[in-house]
Amino acid sequence: MDKTIRRLTYSIFFLLFFIIAPILTMYAIGYRYDFKNGNLEKNGAFYVKSYPKGANIFIDGQKIDKETPTQITSVKSGTYNLMVKKNLYAPWEKQLSVYSGQTTFAEDIVLFLNNREKSSLGAGSDNYLLNRQENKYAYIDAQKRLSITDIEQNKNFEIFTFNIDYELIDWSADNQKIILKNKNNYYIFDVNQRYIYPLDISSVSKIIWENGSEDILYLKNQEIFRYDASQINNTTTESLNLDKQINDFAVKDNSLLIQYSLEQNNFVDQIDKDSHQIIQTISDVGLGNLELVMAKDDYLIFSVGSKLYIKSPNKNLISIPVTIVSLHDDRLLISNGHEIILYNYKDDWQELIDRSTQIVSELMWHPNGSYFIYEINGQTYLSEIDSRDKRNIIEILNDPRKKNYLFNKKGDKLFILTPEENFYLTIQ
Repeated sequence: MDKTIRRLTYSIFFLLFFIIAPILTMYAIGYRYDFKNGNLEKNGAFYVKSYPKGANIFIDGQKIDKETPTQITSVKSGTYNLMVKKNLYAPWEKQLSVYSGQTTFAEDIVLFLNNREKSSLGAGSDNYLLNRQENKYAYIDAQKRLSITDIEQNKNFEIFTFNIDYELIDWSADNQKIILKNKNNYYIFDVNQRYIYPLDISSVSKIIWENGSEDILYLKNQEIFRYDASQINNTTTESLNLDKQINDFAVKDNSLLIQYSLEQNNFVDQIDKDSHQIIQTISDVGLGNLELVMAKDDYLIFSVGSKLYIKSPNKNLISIPVTIVSLHDDRLLISNGHEIILYNYKDDWQELIDRSTQIVSELMWHPNGSYFIYEINGQTYLSEIDSRDKRNIIEILNDPRKKNYLFNKKGDKLFILTPEENFYLTIQ
């Protein structure tokens, strides 16, 4: 080979190297040439995480050689059908977009069982009482039997059989005692000792245990009293002397809320329950039952009648029509009867989740905060919060009976109490 040919060959190799090497380098770091748009564009990625893990991933119907959790790189920008599937579980599916140089996350995916095993816990009731930690509920059935269901143990315990009818009113904070009512008289049932004794209290408007103590608070003749229930024979009662004609009250954490009327206006006072000092006064509220949702970090959330009120720092009072409200972290699930609304009270934004011609009769967060259950016309659904594309929704139960719901802490079991039956469904 003469020198001219050798030089030409070397020149061609160098030229190819300087042309191909940058192309290979750009390819290696995720760039592709978009022939449609005529430009160089960096690829994006998917990050997919599911519970349970080890699920198969499909992009536009093509199975990926990876299982969850994983990152899928070198994905051209565009919109894809992403599906996550695992044997025995209902699939999860969405149309999601991938953008140049960015990762699209699908990491709050929960896969729920197709066949949800039903485990019976015995007879049911509509005389039901949930404890404050939301890990137990008590109920009295038609045979006057008091039972307690422990949702973390997946067990129901028959505790006692009464000889007269009682209504369950309130659990003590330590779960050791329950206030009962018969006609206009009140009693305490000691869960451990299996002993019932009367209280020197009758004909009151409201009665509850005070947080973290053996004291009972009750409202009578528009005045709040504290009753020392630490001992059976103790009948010590004292007024809180709040100097207002109180219509209703509620207690949560360190706050006591009282609702009262003056002239043509209705007020709610937030009071330190120990010192009785007024923290704030809120005017122009409605009339009706008072429920305290949250009182901490300068945020106060409560409902009066059919209105939910949110008072936050340096902002005007917000009122929202409400029939059901459920709190999880900074977010509220709210129903006004026909709509389900997601509301972030700290960032002050809301999103309409669903609107129905039927009444929403139940609404409750799943413990993971990414899903929730709701009931419409006797049908119980489990829906995700993620609103990108469609929401994945599963029908959990079709039962016209009145139902009370409670998830265990892990969220893999849904406990359901009807007037006829107490049971749980294994959903994960």
